[in-house]
Amino acid sequence: MLLADGSEPGPVYFDMGSGGDVHQSTDWWVYDGTRRAPTAVQMRGRCSCGWRGERTYPIDWAQIPRDDPYEYDTSGPLEDWQEHVDEVEALTVPLPAARRPPGAAA
Repeated sequence: MLLADGSEPGPVYFDMGSGGDVHQSTDWWVYDGTRRAPTAVQMRGRCSCGWRGERTYPIDWAQIPRDDPYEYDTSGPLEDWQEHVDEVEALTVPLPAARRPPGAAA
């Protein structure tokens, strides 16, 4: 997610009442400007390795079903992420097959 200034917001925290555990989320659809969350204006692919996609995709909050945000088309960032994964996979080297100790069952 990207805010209007181009920055990437941190997680959104949901205080569910008393207790030490506060739920947090980085799901794209929580950045809709409600419940003290910032409003994202664009999305882009990202990976846990730190990679961020170069292309951005506008978010039209008026087109997102309130009760089912997963109906919204997020295929652009997903395709960018898949390209990244494919590129990383192409650079990997297969590991040798594990050797079994003598007398081990197959």
